[in-house]
Amino acid sequence: MKKISIIAISIGLILSACTKDLSTVNIDPKSSSVAIPTAVFLQGEKNLVDAITSTSVASAPFRVLSQEWTENSYTYEAQYNLAAYQSPNGWWNALYVNVLHNLDNAKKSFPIDFKGDDVTLRNDLDITDLLEIYSYYLLVATYGDIPYSQALNTSIPFPKYDDAKTIYTDLLTRVDSCIAGINTTEGAMGSADQIYEGNTTEWLKFAASLKLKMAMLLATEDPTTAAQKVNEAIQTGVFTSNADNALFAYDPASPANSNPIWQALVLSGRHDFLPANLLVNTMVAWNDPRLPLYFAQYPAGSGTYKGGIPGAGNGYGTASDFSSQLQQANYPGDLMDYSEVEFYLAEAAAQGFITTGGSAASYYNDAITASIEFWGGTDAQAATYLAQPSVAYATATGTWQQKIGYQEWISYYNQNWDSWTVIRRLGYPNVDAVNPPVNAQGNLPLRYYYPTNETTSNPVNWAAATALLPGGQDVVSAKLFWEQ
Repeated sequence: MKKISIIAISIGLILSACTKDLSTVNIDPKSSSVAIPTAVFLQGEKNLVDAITSTSVASAPFRVLSQEWTENSYTYEAQYNLAAYQSPNGWWNALYVNVLHNLDNAKKSFPIDFKGDDVTLRNDLDITDLLEIYSYYLLVATYGDIPYSQALNTSIPFPKYDDAKTIYTDLLTRVDSCIAGINTTEGAMGSADQIYEGNTTEWLKFAASLKLKMAMLLATEDPTTAAQKVNEAIQTGVFTSNADNALFAYDPASPANSNPIWQALVLSGRHDFLPANLLVNTMVAWNDPRLPLYFAQYPAGSGTYKGGIPGAGNGYGTASDFSSQLQQANYPGDLMDYSEVEFYLAEAAAQGFITTGGSAASYYNDAITASIEFWGGTDAQAATYLAQPSVAYATATGTWQQKIGYQEWISYYNQNWDSWTVIRRLGYPNVDAVNPPVNAQGNLPLRYYYPTNETTSNPVNWAAATALLPGGQDVVSAKLFWEQ
């Protein structure tokens, strides 16, 4: 696993906490108004990985919603109370302000400051655009209609909300443009890119894998388009091993640049979270070799594991802790990995989107094996795990959605948003039925409601977007276009 010291970044941008203030950038007339584009890119790249790695209840309590983690004393999010710390506000701001604003500025600055050839410049721009596309994908799949065509235009302080499906179609077109534009005979921005260090061959695989990921979100709503995009992605070339994983290596020497999980669980000195009983009990029942790689034994040295009850005030020290490797300052942030790609291929094969190559069972086996090996297990352990009737694809309980969904959910232990989204996509595990939280405020949220400051700062456009939601109400139970 690569370990690269993160470049210290200082960008002269003053960012506010709401979309309308993106235009309020103070400029010192005695200083350069153009930041170093590679530094701005790196800030955007890091902020994106931070967002999907974060444990913050004020932006990304997705591990809690999916019952991979749960809460000790403060149980708001476990009970589906998103208003307590306003996580919909935080997630919106994290992506629009911290990520997209930086990436957009990098794209504008690259041609001005660039000293290389046109091919390398195009690579830099396409790689930056891929991270923008990923960010908009997260926003559309979380909220529905969002500001898009006017979102980064600083002359429009109150942007309109574009139709989610129209945005999604454009994002897929942009992915295709990046795939066509990336030239693997030349490099990109080098060490400023802390995921692949400017390796354009890997970025092309990432682009194809992102296309596959986005296609599978459409599998129920638009299977024709999904099947087409899946096969195009395969043709381009998706991830083929854990060596392709899009990992961001955090810097243990700098607390600000260390893994957000370490910051929350170790540096803070707080004990707000613990593993959830649904995940722990499922893995125990299936003799999962990742148990000691995910959790600590409880009690210590007992050989047993225990999870907390979602929605209950569990209290620190009443169940298993998280594993030591997850609590390392330099543990990588996982933007996308090989196991995830193989699970998408398994889903696609199960739905008949793929007619040549592997089967749903073979992709399923490869996905699970990749996950076990990524966490530090062995190929032999994976084979033993897969040989169990409760796990083997041919004999595991339920539909393909249940078989793949449960295993995909287990593998997303370090991918917070995806752990929530696989439940929304495939319906498994059905936490509302198998493990409803204590004092839950309704069922599992299907979306985030729009940030509360949008209702006051951008009320006309917010109201127009809300009116188009099912039922015309800005609520977490409203289904998004791809969930219909």
